[in-house]
Amino acid sequence: MTVTAEQAGYRALFAAGPFRRFFASRAVSLIGDAVVPTALALAMTELGYSSGWLGGMLAAAILPKIVFLVFGGIAADRMAKRPLMVASSIVCGSAQFITVIVLVSGADPWWAVLCQGAYGISVAAGYPAAFGYLPHCVPAQHLRPANALIGAWTGAAALLGPVITAVCFALGNAVWALALDGLSFLLAAVLLWGLPRGAAAVGEGVGQGVSAMREGWRAMRGLPWLLRMTLVDSTILLLVSAPFMVLGPGLVTQRMSANAWVLLMLLFAAGELLGSLVAGRVALPRPVFTAALSLLAMGLPPLLLAAGSGLAPLAVVQVLAGASVGAYSVLVTTAVQRSVPQEHLSMVGALASVGSFAFLPAGYVLAPLIASWTGPTPVLWAAAAWTAASVTTLATDRRLREFRGQNA
Repeated sequence: MTVTAEQAGYRALFAAGPFRRFFASRAVSLIGDAVVPTALALAMTELGYSSGWLGGMLAAAILPKIVFLVFGGIAADRMAKRPLMVASSIVCGSAQFITVIVLVSGADPWWAVLCQGAYGISVAAGYPAAFGYLPHCVPAQHLRPANALIGAWTGAAALLGPVITAVCFALGNAVWALALDGLSFLLAAVLLWGLPRGAAAVGEGVGQGVSAMREGWRAMRGLPWLLRMTLVDSTILLLVSAPFMVLGPGLVTQRMSANAWVLLMLLFAAGELLGSLVAGRVALPRPVFTAALSLLAMGLPPLLLAAGSGLAPLAVVQVLAGASVGAYSVLVTTAVQRSVPQEHLSMVGALASVGSFAFLPAGYVLAPLIASWTGPTPVLWAAAAWTAASVTTLATDRRLREFRGQNA
């Protein structure tokens, strides 16, 4: 497709009222979501909560997403999608507002943990509906540019989130970024009001949904390299990403400043956007093998933080780590799309996502617990070592090395 044709497609998209409203709703909620990890890290640190409480908050938000995401997909195929999205946005916004009240008032932080759990459940119900709603507001020929716009905005929101959190922190308290997240969800619900309902799929039932999960699992087992990469993903998130995200804010704030942590999150997002763009434009003969090797960069931030590095080296490796995540996502997703039959693609994607993130909540809880016995530095050294060992394991898989990204 030429650039002129793409631009014409974008103009046609925004000429249609339903997509304008849907895109605006997604845009504001994505910006709100992008502030959450950095805002929670800074707010909990600033208010004097331990890394254990921060890990509990992050785990409470993500665990329900993992548990209920597949069921949310089944519900979205069998119910009108717009009401699901509206209800999800209202619950998510309310949960974030109550979290702010709990943290500011000094109430029992377990209430905030429960609110983050409700937030996670609601996201699990609303995200699949939003994913499946797009064909209800744009014609088939405009799906590609519509997805491109939403994907581009997701990357831009990841950059804006830490900036917004930094502004709130500079004005007085990072916790107000969570209030903005709550407001973004309520605004998203208002923007969805009056759009097409997004009718449920015809002739689908719960039994067929369970059957779809079984068939998706069979299709996934037909790609041994995907099973191995999903397992490695889950362990890297457990033993590398979670320790860095939970232990990093305290160490960076202690050694440098809270603004330094915001900068590192911003640079990670910039690297992720850059890696996605590059991977989307460069043709690679062995995309899955390249994606596996790119994971090595994930071990660099914990390695340098454990070694007592300054801000400048950490900034560089954060860009590299973000680029590796962006490139990995594009390359692996494209390989799956070219290998899995269309009728099983959504379920395979959901199962792979659930498998990858299955142990992340445990990492948020275990990392500060182990660090309380050993100190944070050994945990970060172990994270870097595990990254190298994991990538070595992937590199020795002949089927993964030889996979060319062609249709199976």
